[in-house]
Amino acid sequence: MGLADSDAQAVLRVAGRLTAHPPLGFAEVLTAVRELIECDSASFNDMVMATQDFRYVIAPDSETEKATRLKPQYDKYFHQHPLIAASTSTPGLGAIRFCDVDGGADITSTDLYRRFYGPFGVRFQLAVQLPSPPDVVVGYALNRSERLGEFSDRDVAVMNAVSGHLAMHHRSALDAERAHLVNADMERHAWAVVSVRSDGVVEASSSKVLDAGARVPDSLASLIVGTELVPGVESRHEVMIGGQRWHCIVHAVRWGPTVLVLRRQQDVAADAAALLAAGLTRRQADVVIALARAGGSNNELARELGMSESTVKKHLEVIFRVLQVPSRAAAVLRLRELTEPGPPAQ
Repeated sequence: MGLADSDAQAVLRVAGRLTAHPPLGFAEVLTAVRELIECDSASFNDMVMATQDFRYVIAPDSETEKATRLKPQYDKYFHQHPLIAASTSTPGLGAIRFCDVDGGADITSTDLYRRFYGPFGVRFQLAVQLPSPPDVVVGYALNRSERLGEFSDRDVAVMNAVSGHLAMHHRSALDAERAHLVNADMERHAWAVVSVRSDGVVEASSSKVLDAGARVPDSLASLIVGTELVPGVESRHEVMIGGQRWHCIVHAVRWGPTVLVLRRQQDVAADAAALLAAGLTRRQADVVIALARAGGSNNELARELGMSESTVKKHLEVIFRVLQVPSRAAAVLRLRELTEPGPPAQ
């Protein structure tokens, strides 16, 4: 079924909202979808089937208490859900209703309906699954009572039309959340990741060191503007920013802005001091710091530090013994423990 002009325009208006930055919260997305298709309630669901880790957002918010109270019944009988069974066995079905799938006509005779949907006041449902890993169901569901009646073919067509935009929003929201967590962790360890256009303007920054929209200092611009950077090849520099000396790793990319990874030199010095206090030599401390900064194989560490691969291996053996750790990753974690401030004194 095709969309009427008014429906197509409404879908485009919602699509525009779904591309907002930062991404809309899922409750706001549900509100937008409910403006397109009348329903009593709507939910965003993220369900890991193997572990029964079921997470959801529901709108209107007044339904949250009821959903929380009834959720144990859903968790117990979700395997009777005909729409989940259909979407997991045949991916790509698009928007579907109870009446569209095997077993849907019998939904009212199931424990899932008697213990969950019935008490919730839900008789009809329209759902669409978004792209997700195997054994994970991610999607939106719209619910109606007997009063509102079954979802129409028009409702199915509108849901299908907006589903691609919902999928893009979901990906954008996940990426934004992951970026926020990564940026917070890098900031905690005094790292900054900055994307810089070829005109020297900061496009994005994980730190307050350089603000998005501002031009980078000349010390950084000289590394980017008018420089022939080779995609996939990094270069390392020491630069001055705001009167402080910084380590700067320049990553050229094939498409888009150049990526700079920055860290104040004084923080490297603090790392070295902590490792020396823990019993390492200066050269062994250099190995741990290089490992924490960029990882890499023994051969890569050897090239960066100007020593042989066998020397790196011997240093690592001593490092593991002195720091009392079993692995490279554990050595990096131990470095963070040594340099992070402890709890305040009582």
